[in-house]
Amino acid sequence: MINGNSAQAQRQRILTYLYKQPLDTLTARRELDIMHPAARVMELRKRGIGIITVRIDRPSDCGKMHSVACYVLEVGAAATAPTVQDIGINEKEADSAKISMGCEL
Repeated sequence: MINGNSAQAQRQRILTYLYKQPLDTLTARRELDIMHPAARVMELRKRGIGIITVRIDRPSDCGKMHSVACYVLEVGAAATAPTVQDIGINEKEADSAKISMGCEL
């Protein structure tokens, strides 16, 4: 995983994950250690990255159902997304990201 709690590192973790699969709020918190993923997604959108939000139902760790956001990278958005250097994460950190299962639509 790309280390660090800076907004920049969190944006890179989200973007790396979205290149592979959709990401829901609970997964972002649990697996990517991003406590407020909506803020990071908003920042990525302001940088011109197309991310769609879909509401889905997911059980929390204690088993209660919640309606959460599921973020999906728009088709073609990857072609216009900034490079790792544009976001400010070095290539070695970006290449070491470990990604697991996200949300299903």
